[in-house]
Amino acid sequence: MPHSKTWLALGSLAVLAAACAQSPKHAEMANAPGANVPTPPNVDRTKCDEKGKTVITADTNLDQKPDVWKFYQSMNVSGQKTEILTCKEVDLNHDGKVDLVYYYDDKGATLTLDEADTDFDGKFDMTRYYANGKVVREELDTNFDGRPDVWKYFEDEKLVRQERDTNNDGKVDEWEYYEGGKLDRIGYDTTGNGTVNKWDRAPENEEESGGGAAAPAAKEGAAAPAAPTTPPPAKATAPTTPPPVKAAAPTTPPPAKAATTPPAAKK
Repeated sequence: MPHSKTWLALGSLAVLAAACAQSPKHAEMANAPGANVPTPPNVDRTKCDEKGKTVITADTNLDQKPDVWKFYQSMNVSGQKTEILTCKEVDLNHDGKVDLVYYYDDKGATLTLDEADTDFDGKFDMTRYYANGKVVREELDTNFDGRPDVWKYFEDEKLVRQERDTNNDGKVDEWEYYEGGKLDRIGYDTTGNGTVNKWDRAPENEEESGGGAAAPAAKEGAAAPAAPTTPPPAKATAPTTPPPVKAAAPTTPPPAKAATTPPAAKK
């Protein structure tokens, strides 16, 4: 559903209509019932509720319409009343609808969540969760049906796992694991029971994620002996030279026989 706000003047202080607070724009993408996706971090979404807050607007493209809304809440900090930034909304394409939302912590300095409408259809299709200011989880709705189908997990802002719902049934059926920033192994659910039953580059006789870290080493260690299998080419090259030598030996006699053509000249 479109989410829009009308404001009287640039820089004016205003309170948003209560109905807007119920807009789907502020509702996270919903997982299907029975989904096998880990629960996302808890985020206080009331930080973008205008109730009890002061809202300041900005017009960045000078078209006399606001495209940035900042929500401030009065808080007592060390005995002093302070306005703390709780939320910021942005209209990226200047169509009057919010396309990007930032949620901040209780100090108003660190992000806890941001959501984006990347295709400008009025619904969020990307959500990122933060811990201590660093992204720890990202959800994507790649087919724009209102439900996430790709989940990414980060440690120290490095991708360590990516999960996919490839058949759009609301459940993860493909797991990608990364080691040192590189794809290490992929698990598949080919039965629809929500768990891995097939691996690519998985450890031998071990499908639990706990042994995943050792899997690459064991796999690569097994691959190392395979490298010496290159001797076959060496054996193949050894006999290649003798045949040419044998073929070259009888080449001179034929020219000698060819010299018998003079009888034709006598004719």
